[in-house]
Amino acid sequence: MSQLSRKALASRHLEEYAHFFRCPLCHQSMSFDNQSIVCSEGHSYDLAKKGYIHMLAQSVQTKYDKELFQSRRRIAESGFFTPLIEAIGNVINQSQEQTPIAVFDAGCGEGSHLAQIQEFVSFDTIGFGADISKEGVQLAANNESKSIWLVADLANCPLASEKFPYILNILSPSNYSEFSRMLTDDGLLMKVVPNQDYLKELREFFYEEREAFDNEKTIGRFEENFDLIKIENINYRLTLQQPLLSDLVKMTPLSWSANEKELKEIHARSGMDITVDVSVLIGRKKSKK
Repeated sequence: MSQLSRKALASRHLEEYAHFFRCPLCHQSMSFDNQSIVCSEGHSYDLAKKGYIHMLAQSVQTKYDKELFQSRRRIAESGFFTPLIEAIGNVINQSQEQTPIAVFDAGCGEGSHLAQIQEFVSFDTIGFGADISKEGVQLAANNESKSIWLVADLANCPLASEKFPYILNILSPSNYSEFSRMLTDDGLLMKVVPNQDYLKELREFFYEEREAFDNEKTIGRFEENFDLIKIENINYRLTLQQPLLSDLVKMTPLSWSANEKELKEIHARSGMDITVDVSVLIGRKKSKK
C-alpha cells in the first residue's frame, strides 16, 4: 500500500468518524476539514502523509523504538497471540450494538492486536488505536484494517465521551478515568494482564531468581474503578524457532537489562519453548448511585 493511498484511506475514515474526536486542548468537538482535524476554537491537527494523526504537543522519546515494534509485528503475524485475539474477538462477536462497532485500543503499539481482532470479528468495526510512541503508530498505519491511528496521551485522550462500546488495554498501562469517560454506559473494558508464567522461560534465562509475581494489586485497582464481571484466563505453550525467538527477545523489556553475553547466547539458540499466560479482565463502568 502506497503512502498516498494510506493517507487517502485515512482521510476517508476521518471524514466519516470525526465526531468521535474531542480536542485535547479545550475538549471541544472536532470536525475534519482539508486534511486536518479541527475544533471550534481553531486548534488543528494535520493528517500525516503516512496516514495517522499526531495529537501530542511534542513527541515523547521512549525505549520502544522502530526495531522493537517491527519485531512485535512479526511475532503477532506468526500467530503467537492467536488464542488471545480469538478470546477478545469472541466477546465482541456477542455484541448487540448497531454496526459498525467502534473499538478503541488504548496503547495500540504497532497495531497488530487491533487489526487481527477486527479481522476475526464477524461484522463491521471501526478501530481507533492510540499510543504515545510515534514509531509504533507509524507502523500501525500500515495495517489494512478499517482503523484510525493516533499519537496521543492516554491521560488526556483526544476522543469523545461515551462513544466506545469496547475499549481494549492489552499488556499496557491504564488510565481508568479516561476509559470510563469514553466508554458507553453498557460498554466493556477488556484489560489484558500478564500472569505468573508469562514468558517464564525468558525470565528464568535472564534472571537467576524469579521475582515473586502477584496480580492482586492490578486486579484490585481494576475493581476500584470498574465492575469486574469476568476474568478469562489464557494459558498455552508453543515453540518459537529462529528468527522469531530473537524477535521475542527484542520486543520484551525482560531483555533490556541483559548483558551482551546473555543476548548473544539466546540469539544463538535455534528455538525455545515459550509459555503465554495472561488474563483478560472484563468490566463495566461503575453503577451511578
